[in-house]
Amino acid sequence: MTATDYFDVVIVGAGPSGLMATTWMARTGIKTLLIEKKSGRTLAGHADGLESRTFEILNSFGFGESIWMESNKTIDVCLWSSSGGYLRRDSVSPNHEPGLSRFQEATLGQGRIEEHLLNFVKQHSSVKIKWETVPISLKISDGKCDDPGSYPIEMRNDCSERTIRARYLVGCDGAHSWVRKRLGLFLEGDQTPNGHWGVLDCIPITDFPDIRKRCIIKSDAGNLMIIPREKKLVRFYIQVSPLVAARFKVDYHSSTLIAVLRDILQPYTFNTLHIEWSTIYTIGQRLCSTFSVMNRIFLAGDAVHTHSPKAGQGMNVSMQDSYNLGWKLSSVLRGVATSEILHTYQTERLPVAERLIAFDRRMCFGICSTEKDPSENANDRFSNLRPTLSEENSCAAGIGVVYGPSILMTSSSDCDSAANVEDTQSPFPQSKHHLATCITVGGRMPSQRVLCQSDSRPWHLQDRLVSTGQWHLIIFGGDITDGIQKTRLNQLTNSLSHPESLINSINLSDGSPVGSLAAYLVHTAPREKVEFMELPAILRPFDKEIGYDYSRVFADNASSGEGCGEAYQGYGVSSRGCMVLVRPDQHVAFIGALEDTNALYAFFTRFAVTK
Repeated sequence: MTATDYFDVVIVGAGPSGLMATTWMARTGIKTLLIEKKSGRTLAGHADGLESRTFEILNSFGFGESIWMESNKTIDVCLWSSSGGYLRRDSVSPNHEPGLSRFQEATLGQGRIEEHLLNFVKQHSSVKIKWETVPISLKISDGKCDDPGSYPIEMRNDCSERTIRARYLVGCDGAHSWVRKRLGLFLEGDQTPNGHWGVLDCIPITDFPDIRKRCIIKSDAGNLMIIPREKKLVRFYIQVSPLVAARFKVDYHSSTLIAVLRDILQPYTFNTLHIEWSTIYTIGQRLCSTFSVMNRIFLAGDAVHTHSPKAGQGMNVSMQDSYNLGWKLSSVLRGVATSEILHTYQTERLPVAERLIAFDRRMCFGICSTEKDPSENANDRFSNLRPTLSEENSCAAGIGVVYGPSILMTSSSDCDSAANVEDTQSPFPQSKHHLATCITVGGRMPSQRVLCQSDSRPWHLQDRLVSTGQWHLIIFGGDITDGIQKTRLNQLTNSLSHPESLINSINLSDGSPVGSLAAYLVHTAPREKVEFMELPAILRPFDKEIGYDYSRVFADNASSGEGCGEAYQGYGVSSRGCMVLVRPDQHVAFIGALEDTNALYAFFTRFAVTK
């Protein structure tokens, strides 16, 4: 009889998407098997662009700052073109949109990012990693999929005769996904004309003046993108003819690409004595419209969407896919949420992939096109590209992703009533956007700087929203030294902390944060007039071994040189305050008045599993 190994989750593919999913499983204690056909992490090449939202996500696990410090920040974007054989700089502009995030676009080799993720995963015993392992068979028992305790997925791999049984399977195995093909699913789309591009990672020796800036060059000899990286490395994307592409593929020698690169950069010189990686690819935008099968098998990253690397979105969207999925799987497996929430993975991430494909088409057209917009300056070769670059630095950076209403996301009421009591007319809870006009329901919670009540240290509020599987309720209490506001705050916290409240009924007995609710207070009272120990107990949790938690109460007060005191204004919150419910993935699920506890509980009732 064949021996069988049982896992809650099996993840195929140890690239950025697979490792992000594995990071969630490790953090939440889910028994997981990660298999990868390679012998280890990526050593050179592949993706290297990190957007601001990805840094925020990485930081929520505790290592975003380390990656940020190691990365190369691409501050400027320069546009160059040639006319009559003379290469000239057309413009220099910022490569980010100020104020959207405290992070911005940067570059770091994929292998280093994978290493940070692997170092985190290896600290947790619930995850097993098998390198040089290829799955060879996959079966799913349809009749068992509705049983939450079953293991309907059966797999075999090429390294063992043992059978693998799993509750869930996540395919993060790239554009040629074995999992996707086994499911009979396909990537649909086409290739872009003139879409052959060489890639060269090297340390350049050149007199080109903007070699340490992001550059897009339209030359009479061809098109080129320059992406500066860490440790003096630079990545070059070089548009090549089909003939040059075929010549390169004969021996994969980088000299073929360097010859084209030199022609484009003339009259500037180019040489290199250190080449880290080179390859060639053909641009294609393809999409699989099925992200999940029977709510048991899920696909993420390049397994469901492929495109060019022109805008540096691939690794980012791939990790953001599995970041969206990971906490949902953990919540179901830990028994704090129904499996219905897993349906939201496709409904939330498929539109993101569709927008990514459309955006990539515009980016490729803007870079490769030789046409000029007749409504613009006749000499501007970048008129078709400038709007896309602006979009790239704002909504396309992941910051602008907004998920629609679902079991995990309320809709917003257009009511702008002065009343701050819940709307009892609607059978479903609705958010009151007018209470926090600069916070978008469905969007990620933006960050503002606030001061810790206990020690006056400045914090980015978003830094407190760590990824543990826990929900976050941010209470904007206003001036809590005012009698009315203090009463409203106490009524809210009394309801939340009541032994029979819904919030207390979904906490796990083993103390795991998955599915639980953490309450935070951001007030506007002078912090010297607020006594920490006089605040409601739910805002200062006590542990008999490590004492009080001092990280839940903050003041929106000014502080010299720290940029604090503008959180309420930045969030669009009035002096009466409100409460904002943030999901475990930092997206805002509900906005209500301090009295709207019934609406808050009604929201959780839709999916939460109570004791």
